Amino acid sequence: MTRVTFQEKYYPAVKETLYQAKLENGLTVSLLPKNDFNEVYGVVTVYVGSVDTEFTASDSKKKTYPKGIAHFLEHKLFEKEEEDLFTAFAEENAQANAFTSFDRTSYLFSATSNIESNIKRLLDMVETPYFTEETVNKEKGIIAEEIKMYQEQPG
Repeated sequence: MTRVTFQEKYYPAVKETLYQAKLENGLTVSLLPKNDFNEVYGVVTVYVGSVDTEFTASDSKKKTYPKGIAHFLEHKLFEKEEEDLFTAFAEENAQANAFTSFDRTSYLFSATSNIESNIKRLLDMVETPYFTEETVNKEKGIIAEEIKMYQEQPG
């Protein structure tokens, strides 16, 4: 196993040190210790957001997807064939959520225990998506209802 070297960046205004390392696979890991906190937050952020609709596939061909693909994937990644991930996180004393902004999508959990298993679950969730035609079509309906709900709000 390769040893990771973290770079330290001290922020004097808030008296905190951020530790960051870039792994061989390109993943950037950031740690921000909070000594007075009991809760741990784990976040995986991918730099694909609401403005992104074109992607270069592994075969180097550019592919275009409909608007909203990042938000759609945000929902889909919480599905697995054999378990409901929200329930699985809750059984490990964690709360899970996600959000999509214009340039990124973040998947997260907060917990006070079972941190390692929750980190593993979060990474597995993002790295190994589960799709079937049936679940994709179901999610399309859910997203359509969500859009309709937002359009009915005057603000």
